Amino acid sequence: MIAPNRFAVHVTYTCPLACAHCCFSSSPKVKDRLDPELVVETLGGLKERGIELVAFTGGEPFLMGSQLPRFVSVASGQGLRTRVVTSGYFGRTINGARRRIKEVADAGLDELSLSWDDFHEAFVPFDAVRNVARAAKEVDILVAVNVVQTAAAKWTVERVREELGVQADHTAVSPIQLTGRAESELSNAPLHPERALGPCPFVLTGPSLSAKGKLLACCGVIPDTQRLVIDPEFKPENLDHDLEEARRSVLFAWLFMRGPYAILEWMRDNHGIEIPPPEGVGGNCQACKHLFENPAVEEVLDEALLAMRPEILGAYRLLESLGEPERLRLAVNRSNIRKTADTTAVQMA
Repeated sequence: MIAPNRFAVHVTYTCPLACAHCCFSSSPKVKDRLDPELVVETLGGLKERGIELVAFTGGEPFLMGSQLPRFVSVASGQGLRTRVVTSGYFGRTINGARRRIKEVADAGLDELSLSWDDFHEAFVPFDAVRNVARAAKEVDILVAVNVVQTAAAKWTVERVREELGVQADHTAVSPIQLTGRAESELSNAPLHPERALGPCPFVLTGPSLSAKGKLLACCGVIPDTQRLVIDPEFKPENLDHDLEEARRSVLFAWLFMRGPYAILEWMRDNHGIEIPPPEGVGGNCQACKHLFENPAVEEVLDEALLAMRPEILGAYRLLESLGEPERLRLAVNRSNIRKTADTTAVQMA
């Protein structure tokens, strides 16, 4: 059974930044925001459903003011690990960074994930990110930095590590994907040379509550995609029912086992639908966008799900019967890596 172990709460899509690559198209003009009481009630039911970590993200979660420490405190009180994802916009002075970080540290925050790259630089100086990282390390909060990169990135993860001034506990590169605002503003950007198309490790293992009040099957990078919505008007008392219904979804199992690009290939091979070459797709989220926004695919998708149901569910049940389906799924797919000139596609044979 595909079981969630982490949960993301997009507390708001408002952001003081309007980065060109933002998959949520966040900006100061976007006003989507969750009712704080809905967030608190949702947090109260996560631990008993197997969730280990909850991430507060956006938009910019620090715009929630005193509500953010409240959310962290409630989640920590439930025994959940807590993470906040931020641009660090509030760290223009070290004292300002310390004040805001102290609020969430006192509430029990475990991890701070900083987003910084060429696109954030247009709005937030790196000194602010350095101040926030330093303030977090001073109070023993784990610090991670995520860098979104094109092939022409000036801010590489190596440069971030060198200039951060403190030792980050984790640094990661996310290849640019042309979703959200990036689709229009970065359509000519050179894709990062290292990217993967393959099984989605987030679908159902990491559901999210969008700032529009929808329960989504994954991290929500394409939040208005109806096929990825578990519950369009989420209520905390429906969480068990919603997750149980989602576990029965052949589509979610197909995405989990083989990934969106494999489904696109199936559509090409079985229905003659034109799909983009793998070297033109930035990653799984962009592949999902191609999959779910193509009218030709939508027309035959239900038929495809019916046809593939025995194969997909049979393959998943086989792995489940062997134990540790997540580990086994990835091991199987590592044996089917296909490399092209500038990309890597991972698929199950």
